[in-house]
Amino acid sequence: MVDDPLEPWWQEVRRAAQRLASAVGAAASRAGRDGIYGAPPGSPPPRRRRQAGSLRHLAEVIRAERLAPGLAIDKDIVARVLAGDLRYITDPTAVVAVVKAAHLIARTPFTDEDARRLTVASAHVAALVEAAERADLAAPDRVPVAVPRSEAVPVVLDGYFVTRHRPRRRWLIAAGAVVVVVAGAGTTLALATGEEVDADCRLGAAVADIVDDASAVFRDDTATRLSPTLDFDAMNGSARYDRFEGRTFYWGRAGSDDDRPHSGGARVRWKTPGGPWRSCATALPLAERGYVHSPAVATTIGGQPVTVQICLWRDEPRRENCTPEITTG
Repeated sequence: MVDDPLEPWWQEVRRAAQRLASAVGAAASRAGRDGIYGAPPGSPPPRRRRQAGSLRHLAEVIRAERLAPGLAIDKDIVARVLAGDLRYITDPTAVVAVVKAAHLIARTPFTDEDARRLTVASAHVAALVEAAERADLAAPDRVPVAVPRSEAVPVVLDGYFVTRHRPRRRWLIAAGAVVVVVAGAGTTLALATGEEVDADCRLGAAVADIVDDASAVFRDDTATRLSPTLDFDAMNGSARYDRFEGRTFYWGRAGSDDDRPHSGGARVRWKTPGGPWRSCATALPLAERGYVHSPAVATTIGGQPVTVQICLWRDEPRRENCTPEITTG
């Protein structure tokens, strides 16, 4: 039996999220089995037969019946609820909306008590996530970085850097550049000339020190996510770390809301003691509706401890959120 890489508190989160996602999935399966597809009011009949209870159908019913006030639900968000994605399975409005839509499609009753039970279950998962994040901060021997929650505020940072194209994704665009200003926790740091540029991602690093395609090696759902997230406006992102071949690596991921898509990306800045900042970036194209991942950087390079900073940026209007600098040595 392979040991579970998650800490016990995150294992509890995963179990609770999977239980709730299983209940949502059961309702969706019944909708697919017993339901009949109907085009949304005012829409022309589809040119080809569509499956009842599909992700698209569930999203259409949620929007048509206004089951999720305040949320812009599409098929991707429905899929994330069904997958137990912590961002959405902890949102009672999204969970209840998906299940209620499934019941409407299957033409089965859905009561206020059903909605209440789902709301309680979703809130329970959210409480477990908060408890797990607190446990991370209280376990410095298990977690490479322990940042007090009161200090773990994303830093707004604008800076010159060059994106690196991810393997197999040649259509990614390079990001532009602006003057560096770091602001956080009451402290502001500006580069003297305003024109300093982060060095190339791999400057001074060996091949094994940086994983170009983090998503090919690491799984977001089993990695540890730093708190808080880097989200702002329509941009969604987070910093994560995990072990690979006996070493710890940090990376970031970036996405944007489906109803307000933006281009941008995620990057990891890193430096060894006394060295310049390097930047390892991956761009998020406007048409990308999933997450993109920055390269993953090891916590030791050339036998020296590395300081890292993970950032999420948006191109227009320009903004970038970064974690505080993380000293791993």
